[in-house]
Amino acid sequence: MYITPCVSVCRIDKYTKVCEGCGRTIEQISEWSRYSDEQQMNIMKELGYGKRTSKEDRMVRAKTRRAIRDSRKD
Repeated sequence: MYITPCVSVCRIDKYTKVCEGCGRTIEQISEWSRYSDEQQMNIMKELGYGKRTSKEDRMVRAKTRRAIRDSRKD
C-alpha cells in the first residue's frame, strides 16, 4: 500500500524548509519511500490526517492549494 500526504502542490518554504502543500519537511519528502508503513502513518497523524475537520477548515485549505497552484501558472 502506498499512502502519501502529497496534494500535488509542491512548494518548499525557503525559511522553514517545509512543503506548503503537504506540510512535510524536505527530509520527510526525500525519505518517504524508505519509511515503513508505521513511520508514514505516524507522520500522517502528526500532520493532522485522520482527524475530522470542519467544513470551514477544509475550504480554507482547498482555497490555499488553489491559490498556490494558480500562482505557479503565471
